[in-house]
Amino acid sequence: MSLLHFFVRVWHSLTAIRRYDYTFTPCSMPNLTGKIRKVNLSGGGRSTDVYKATYSTHATSRQVAVKSLRIAIANNTKKSESLKLLIQANAWTALWHDNILTPIGYADGFGPLTSIVYEWMPGGTLNVYLQDNPRLSVLQRFYLIKQLAAGLCHLHYKNVIHGNLYGNNILIDAKGVPYLADYELSGTYRGQYLPESVRWTAPEHFDSHGVGGTSYPPTTRSDVYSLGGVMYQILTGRPPYYEVKSKSRISIKILDGTKPSRPLDLHIADHHWLFIEQCWSLPEDRPSAAEVLHFAQTEVNLLSA
Repeated sequence: MSLLHFFVRVWHSLTAIRRYDYTFTPCSMPNLTGKIRKVNLSGGGRSTDVYKATYSTHATSRQVAVKSLRIAIANNTKKSESLKLLIQANAWTALWHDNILTPIGYADGFGPLTSIVYEWMPGGTLNVYLQDNPRLSVLQRFYLIKQLAAGLCHLHYKNVIHGNLYGNNILIDAKGVPYLADYELSGTYRGQYLPESVRWTAPEHFDSHGVGGTSYPPTTRSDVYSLGGVMYQILTGRPPYYEVKSKSRISIKILDGTKPSRPLDLHIADHHWLFIEQCWSLPEDRPSAAEVLHFAQTEVNLLSA
């Protein structure tokens, strides 16, 4: 084979890759496009929209949530980026657990990229649920913590880091069961800004200027730090640093080593508070998710006796 023929064959191979049909997706999730009817915009964040929608088949109809990334993206990369999103979301279906929200399908037409479809969670986010249910007993609160720790244990067992665990990424179903949501995808399109989750973010994820998500990738230990913030929120009904409104001031406090204050107007048992503080210690001194689960299960058993 001449050198010219060799380069011609290489060129044909490269152009064939560019012409790859991204509409063919190695995905076991069903394509629900055309079966999903948008009801209304339910919520979202800086870069996402969440729609309440109706999923209809010939026999049934039920409410679902459709999550769409709201990002600026070039037309010539939409198919490839949608494929990446689908491959990632498809992998989540193997993470089935009683306290992990997994996709039920995907659909187009809700945003610039393919959107992911989930079961509708009528209890809303943890933030909303705690506001709507201020009289939860300590036992009920620890049962929430136990279930969330079990879900996080399962993610870590599967070598998945959540990376953005906070009140708005925990959803509650009609029976009050919590689900971890938005694992992995959380940081995929994160820009250089202070995210809403800054109150729950481990200090190792801040650089010297207090900008989140720039120094170290998330780890199991940083997930546990965030879980400590979730425990604080569940037991107090308030987010960490609830008395501070500015996210930049919160980041400064975290960098200075100032932990969320123990509320003086609420009773939190000393050993509960000490365990939360342990979750906020140096990474090597933090408990594992399994140890958090054991602690929460022990408290549930004691409070149920």
